[in-house]
Amino acid sequence: MAIVSPYKFKVNATGSLTINGKSDLLTTHSSTAPEVALALINLRLSNMNNLNNKDILSTIINDIDLSEEEVTKGLNSKNMPKDKFLELIGKTLDKYSEENLETIARILSKKCKSVSTDNVSKRRNEQREIILESIDTELVREICNKEDRICLILDNYSTHRSKYIQEVAKILNITLIYLRPYSPHLNPIEQIWIILKRKLKQYDLESEEFLNNTIIQSYAEIINDNHVINNWYEKYIPKVW
Repeated sequence: MAIVSPYKFKVNATGSLTINGKSDLLTTHSSTAPEVALALINLRLSNMNNLNNKDILSTIINDIDLSEEEVTKGLNSKNMPKDKFLELIGKTLDKYSEENLETIARILSKKCKSVSTDNVSKRRNEQREIILESIDTELVREICNKEDRICLILDNYSTHRSKYIQEVAKILNITLIYLRPYSPHLNPIEQIWIILKRKLKQYDLESEEFLNNTIIQSYAEIINDNHVINNWYEKYIPKVW
């Protein structure tokens, strides 16, 4: 869920509402695959019974560095050397020497974009790889498989269904169960978002920090009030059962 303030800054909230575990909330700037992966990791951490296993996973996660500097460093290490890139540009100019300047400029622009560390898609992919490389280990799989399996019901948002998120969930011993299309009423957390947005209208959201803190506090208050989830159970579970 994205919350946009009248002051034009945004906080994205990824939350879980558990039946017999600990609910969790992660606030980020977007809901791309890296953020969803981090939300799954937080959910796993919140619902680990073995404190030693929890400490191990927590240490691993705390070492994940998704800073701008680390992402740029990773991309630079994977880019082709400068002399090779200049050689590629030279060959491109020779190959398209008879084309018009507009065509040549477009082709060169694509070549430069493919190695640019400012490329948004490349930066997201690098973040995805950093996270996956940190958790895709025999140790993480072992300690997560010793914990109770988490069954997570979620909607059909394209990122949720991606192979990347499915792989992250598998490593963490989380089973993803997708709702049928266009059925948000079957997910009780949608009621939480409605109440949360209503509560946020009471505040003057003058800063991103205040918005972020208010979301976290309000979410916890709503979760602790069981009438929302109980009303949903009474309405839907008997019909399914």
